[in-house]
Amino acid sequence: MRNTIAILLLIFVTTNIQSQPLHAKTEHAIIVDTDCAIDDMRAISLMLSRPSVTIKAILLSDGSLSPIDGVGKVKSLLKEFNSDSIPVALGEALNGINPPWREFNRQINWGSGTIDRTPPLDAIDCLTQELSKANEKIVLVCLGPLTNIARLLKKDAALLSKIERIVWYNESVKPLTGFNYECDKASADFVFDSGLRIDVISNLKKGDVLFDSTMFSICKQSKTHLGAVMANVHNQPLVLEKLKQNHFRLCDELVVLYLTNPELFDINTLKELPKVRFNQNYNADGVKEAMSDMINGKYVSEQNVVFNKFPDQREMFNYDVRQMMDSAIFRYGKEEWKANVMTDEFHGHLGVFSIVGAKMGIKARDIFGVGPDVLKVQSYAGSKPPYSCLTDGIQVSTGATLGMGTISLVTDSIAKPSAIFTYKNKSVRLTLKNEFLDKVDADIAEGIIKFGLMDDGYWKLVRRNALKYWLEWDRNVIFNIEEINR
Repeated sequence: MRNTIAILLLIFVTTNIQSQPLHAKTEHAIIVDTDCAIDDMRAISLMLSRPSVTIKAILLSDGSLSPIDGVGKVKSLLKEFNSDSIPVALGEALNGINPPWREFNRQINWGSGTIDRTPPLDAIDCLTQELSKANEKIVLVCLGPLTNIARLLKKDAALLSKIERIVWYNESVKPLTGFNYECDKASADFVFDSGLRIDVISNLKKGDVLFDSTMFSICKQSKTHLGAVMANVHNQPLVLEKLKQNHFRLCDELVVLYLTNPELFDINTLKELPKVRFNQNYNADGVKEAMSDMINGKYVSEQNVVFNKFPDQREMFNYDVRQMMDSAIFRYGKEEWKANVMTDEFHGHLGVFSIVGAKMGIKARDIFGVGPDVLKVQSYAGSKPPYSCLTDGIQVSTGATLGMGTISLVTDSIAKPSAIFTYKNKSVRLTLKNEFLDKVDADIAEGIIKFGLMDDGYWKLVRRNALKYWLEWDRNVIFNIEEINR
């Protein structure tokens, strides 16, 4: 196993010296496919309210409502958001689809304005047109069965190249079950065999991840247009009765939260179909907080690097970081917290070895009892990722920088996560212990095997592991410390 890891690491270093992490896209061009359940309304409303999401078209599929019954609801919602220009297209009806919740969804109004009665386009014609003229790859956000996608691929497989991926809500992938799958198994199986990347998102039957009375209150109290639209829909008597029963799970809304905040979702791949991903878990508290912030107009999607004041409020941090910040500060103190935060902003992404470097620098300052900007450092981490990332953490946490000439790279030895710190006439070497290094190497190997070197799934795994080690690895435990005689 150790030899396998070493080979994979060698490949990583030699082929990706200049590579950068594939950051989550902050802007998306999408086509929505919906069967018009009430959670679809919430999901579409969230997308319509996000400036970073451009909806090119909305297709109607059969499921919670028949396609023809869904047309008016979608058009009325688009009118509420002044988005009438988005084309709405009708998919084919399926035989035998009549779920028990269909009558409830039929009675719910999605908007109050007068709607356009122009007959909708055909879903496949619309999908073909939008994909053909697109200047960028399109994300297909599917909130119902995959009927329309399968029909398109059977008609014109060449359009596969215009699809970035499908993001589909379905209850389960292992095994492949759930209402959206059961509606049209043949189409789903066909799409899964197409070779397209498919990201399957599920609630995972988490009973406390709800659109409940608390979320409804947030909508009513919000000053945003999104909050007002959602409050009006949920203020209908039939919906209020369901709210009292805690009936509404967050389902299709999770697809939107996955697009905007993929770091909140723990994604795995199917071994037999590597392009199929699914969430094996997700950060429920982070998801609910992100959705609440969107409704309240407090949601921030920009990646800040320079602050007027170092952030100490939870809402200043990304949602996955918020969940561990109090524990990390309590365990290791504000100085290490600050060093890790600044390291990640400086480094450009959240990586394991940069975190280790920040912890190493703070530990060296502990040993000498000094603040920043007084240590001199020799880094043995080399100049090639992943070990070289250690040096960034050391620079930020100690203030010893290449620009100031107080840190240097030792190039005549094998790269390793190690550094010598000097203050006055005393020097100590800190090296990451083998047991921790082996864990990092194994995690890198896992990511390479599962996702490949230049896949966004790999960098999501790196981020998740970095956050885990940030919280779990104590700087007083993870390093070998050796005094150096000069």
